[in-house]
Amino acid sequence: MNRGLSFAIAALQALIIAAIGIGITIAPLTLTWLIEGDGSTSWLVALQVAVFTFLLATGVPLQVSEGKLLGLEFPEFTITTMPLGLTLLMALMVIRVGYRLSAASSIWPAWVGGAVSFGLIGLGSSSIVNNEAVLVGEWEPLLIPAIFFGGLLVISSTFASRYEMFEGANGPEAKERVWIRTKLLAFYSRLHWSMRTVLSPASRVGLGVVAVMAAVSALLLALALGFGWIEVVRLYEGLRVSVLGGVMVTLGQLALLPNLIVYAMAWLAGPGFSIGIGSSVSPFASALGPMPAFPIFAALPTGGFDRGILFILVPVLAAFIGTLLVRRYVDQIRFEYATRVTASIALAGTTAVIASFSAMFLAALASGSLGPGRFEQVGVNVLQFGLVLFVEVLIPSFLAALIITAPYDPDKPRRK
Repeated sequence: MNRGLSFAIAALQALIIAAIGIGITIAPLTLTWLIEGDGSTSWLVALQVAVFTFLLATGVPLQVSEGKLLGLEFPEFTITTMPLGLTLLMALMVIRVGYRLSAASSIWPAWVGGAVSFGLIGLGSSSIVNNEAVLVGEWEPLLIPAIFFGGLLVISSTFASRYEMFEGANGPEAKERVWIRTKLLAFYSRLHWSMRTVLSPASRVGLGVVAVMAAVSALLLALALGFGWIEVVRLYEGLRVSVLGGVMVTLGQLALLPNLIVYAMAWLAGPGFSIGIGSSVSPFASALGPMPAFPIFAALPTGGFDRGILFILVPVLAAFIGTLLVRRYVDQIRFEYATRVTASIALAGTTAVIASFSAMFLAALASGSLGPGRFEQVGVNVLQFGLVLFVEVLIPSFLAALIITAPYDPDKPRRK
């Protein structure tokens, strides 16, 4: 695959992914407009909603001017909360493209072609639908989608195992892949031994804790919706929408479902989350003000739990058990560190930092502004979430590390 071909393929894939990102919203909106429209609303409104949703999913903030909706006046506000369902869908498609392009003998043209094309699509589509009611910045629709697409493409095409259609099909590996990985390995080798020895097992445990929390949060959310199906049905009926309208509401909720999973992770850790300024949802107490009548909000607990402290055991146990499971990777730690205590402090501290920063990154993506007034603050307090999770991971990880980091004995056979 030569440079021109890799550039063209990445640019075409960027166009396809953008079309899917916009089309997944505009298709049901167009169907609703055709079947249920009364001619008072232009189809361009559906196009505007689809493009603005696409831009928001890539991280572009939307500025909504003051106006009136359903007879109610609202002030100017900004929407920054990303619909992570759509974001995740597009990200997975970009990663798949990067994996396919990893077979190319020259990848940098694909990076440039994909990023520039995706950015130009964002800029062009925003210029078509931009109006006085909803505004985007001058350069944000170009730069932010380009960084979104280009960054994921670089990472996936560089670190994925090289794609091979059949044995012997690939030529020489791209120099860009080799150069980036070589530089990162050189940087890793230059790290101080105290960091280098703990980084690998700590990464496994820290990311594992976040993954366990996400899985448990998704399960709890599913159970809450399952047991509260009567309230879900009641809220759907209260919306008084048609079948197609119900489909649109469901698609919108699916787009925000990963956001709620991240909120549930903060709920498990203890700090909880908020759906608007002045509200709070945690295992210990819940205070909810007026809420939008979205059926998915039936999963929100309306009160605290007498034994809410038990939910905090999820990250605590995940950290403790995860640290025990990396026993096979700590031989170098046992060799480098003089005492069990210092080795345990290093491993547990690095694990807690990785877990907390990973969780804070997810919380920052999932939180933001979702509307005017009290809905200018929706989601998780990122700093509070990170600090609490740091403590919840540090202590059990340290106790488990005391078990697996026994002093190095050269006469004892190494674990396989």
